[in-house]
Amino acid sequence: MPGATHALSRANTAPPVSVYAEPVADVWKRTGSRPVGLRPEEVAHRATAAARTERGRTSSVLREIVESVVEPLQLLLVVVGILSAIFGELRDAIAIFSVIVLVSAVEAISEVRAKRALRALRELSAPHALVRRAGVTVTVPVAALVVGDVLLVQAGTVVAADARVVEADGLATDESRLTGEPMAAAKGPEPVDADAPLAERSSMLHAGTAVVAGAGQGVVVALGDETEIGRLGRLVAQAREPPTPLQSAMAELARAALIVAVAACVLVPLIGVLRGRSPREMLLDGLTLAFATIPEELPILVTVLVALGGLRLAQHGVLLRRLRAAEAVGAMTVLLADKTGTLTENRLLIERIDGDHARVLAAAAAAHGAAAAQDPVDRALVEAAAEPESAERLARYPFDPVRRRESAVWRGPGGLWVAVKGAPEAVLDACALSETERLCLLERVARLAEDGLRTLAVAERRVATVPRDAAAAEAELDFVGLAAFRDPLRPGVVDAVAELAHAGVRTIVVSGDHPETVAAAAREAGVRAPEVLHGGAALDALGDDELVERLRGEAVIARATPEDKLRLVRILQEHGETVAVTGDGVNDAPALAAANVGIAMGARGTDLAREAADLVLVDDAYPTIVGAVEGGRGLASQLRRAVAFYLGAKIALVVVIAVPLALGLPAPFHPVHIVVLELFMDVGASVAFVSEPAAPAMMDRVPRDPASRFLDGTQLSAIALTAAGLTAAVLPAFLIVHAQSGAGMAIAAAVAGWLIANVAIAWTLRARPGLRLRRNVAFPLWALVALVAAFFLSLTQAGAALGVEPLTVGALAITAGVATVGVAIAAAGRVALPLSRRL
Repeated sequence: MPGATHALSRANTAPPVSVYAEPVADVWKRTGSRPVGLRPEEVAHRATAAARTERGRTSSVLREIVESVVEPLQLLLVVVGILSAIFGELRDAIAIFSVIVLVSAVEAISEVRAKRALRALRELSAPHALVRRAGVTVTVPVAALVVGDVLLVQAGTVVAADARVVEADGLATDESRLTGEPMAAAKGPEPVDADAPLAERSSMLHAGTAVVAGAGQGVVVALGDETEIGRLGRLVAQAREPPTPLQSAMAELARAALIVAVAACVLVPLIGVLRGRSPREMLLDGLTLAFATIPEELPILVTVLVALGGLRLAQHGVLLRRLRAAEAVGAMTVLLADKTGTLTENRLLIERIDGDHARVLAAAAAAHGAAAAQDPVDRALVEAAAEPESAERLARYPFDPVRRRESAVWRGPGGLWVAVKGAPEAVLDACALSETERLCLLERVARLAEDGLRTLAVAERRVATVPRDAAAAEAELDFVGLAAFRDPLRPGVVDAVAELAHAGVRTIVVSGDHPETVAAAAREAGVRAPEVLHGGAALDALGDDELVERLRGEAVIARATPEDKLRLVRILQEHGETVAVTGDGVNDAPALAAANVGIAMGARGTDLAREAADLVLVDDAYPTIVGAVEGGRGLASQLRRAVAFYLGAKIALVVVIAVPLALGLPAPFHPVHIVVLELFMDVGASVAFVSEPAAPAMMDRVPRDPASRFLDGTQLSAIALTAAGLTAAVLPAFLIVHAQSGAGMAIAAAVAGWLIANVAIAWTLRARPGLRLRRNVAFPLWALVALVAAFFLSLTQAGAALGVEPLTVGALAITAGVATVGVAIAAAGRVALPLSRRL
């Protein structure tokens, strides 16, 4: 075949953007195929080329794992663990390597995100496809399809690949999750304009969409990642959300801790050796100080805290899929809300009927001729009225994109009738109406469209015999009436939009639907926008600065493409916004993945949308977003308190260890003490913070400034207060007891003082210190366990396993007295700096 060799060289590559604008004959040439299908040798050749391409795209999972382990902090922990093992400190080594394993596991799990998205993408397609090859119709696995295959589809099947329509008989597909258009999309072989948006490419079948009516054939032009859905999958995999303030703070903290830890490992042993102390002893002291400096528990701490917060959100119907969203959901400043399936139910209901109600429904139902129709319009008609009595259909002329109407001949009251329904302009053109009557009806249709209603015109006429074709049947019709349909808002949407606005979160409605429909739905939801922006080329013509100005308040954008949504997210983020995106379709997935918070519908959402999102609304209830914002703000506040306490305790730990070493004294804590105290005390106290009920009136506050640092002035004040209190509660006691009773007793005093002061100072940072304890069982339970541990470690022989000897009465009195002073300092600071209200 001429040109076949050239076509085969491009097998399984992306189709040209104009394939839907080319005549069918040109498409056959471009794909190197023919109506009878490909020959077996052609299929084998193209399948081999596709396999080579797929192997070339495979990434190295091992490389990703190695990269997650060789981060600076992880490497430093590995060094500390190895040296601890070499010097016989096996308990310390085991504890350190346990931390390494936990942190590495968390990081490795996050790397499978793109693979999950692509796997969900593949699951959208049917497992098998019906094709014609060498004149024979066969069923093949989707993975065995090649470019140029002749794909056969009919109502009830899922399209397995992007295909150019070459034949159609009443063919229509549901593309709502790809385009945002709830109406069924009629398909036909006629080429469309090269600039046609995705929703208007009637000559294309798209992978993952469902055939809802008719039957047809198409030549496969793209497979897998090269399909329209595959392109969206690549955008999802490439999307990178900006770091949250907490993530940025942790990165800065890691760098600072690394510098201090390395300095400790080098300087402390060097100074000690120069002062005549044992090199082995000083090396262990340096490692102890380095270990105390590294915030190795912080990633685990944050993970645990967010997981507990996620359980709270789950009680309100919100599934937390990305840990970062817990902080970001309460900080969102703008919400990009998809219309179809998110604000609305993605199902059509008859809103009103102009004309004789029963006659309009009877004629419309007779015209579609399918009692179990999959088309959303036909489903609405079936729900609204029963089939006409004695409806014996004798002929049917399916809908096609050229006529834009469908009809049927049926035997009804008094004889044979032709029933017709379709686009108002197309049906009115076939009716026996004066120009004045026609213009009056079109004005009525325009007014209904302004209200966001989709209008269907219905006509009929009586015939003596069955017409020979559609043209003969659809002539000189009697106009019957108009049926107007609406995709209703989900319950609670109006109140949710208002509550979010009260909380400082503005809503921007972004949809691929018609401008009038989107504007009407936005008005009904309470989104007041001065204008409706158009997506595609019109939006591309606006510069970033001009577009941002138009998005300062509430806004509405119609005919938006997935690229438009992605651009909106990135522009708003670049201008300091914390962006949330809602959606349920594959066309929403790239924006969901790039947003600070992606929110997908759980029940009706596609797998790809759920995989790309950070939060999933289990019940699809839009008002659940309000609860998520409130819960997110409460969790963020509790997280700030917990991190402030942890970092304050970390600083105090470093000071308490560094000062004695600088004075030539032994360290108050050994590495095993640090592991136990930090994992048991600091993490335990922080978890208790998350169990605190949220402070009142969270939704009366404005969102945190996205440009603000997580470790802002308030946070630093809380950290300094905690560090000062703990240092004052432990260090003097250690120094005094060491001078009186030696190192062993001083270490016991430091351990006991640390346990007691932890409980008391954590109490000062609670959101509402006066809150009844039964509202937070975790806090008193943790405090009780801590005090019991202090008793057994410091007053009995139970501490011997950790190298802690029992305190004498005098040492206990000193420890308790000094701890009281430290706690008093922290309490006084809390009163002077109202941190409970500001954190």
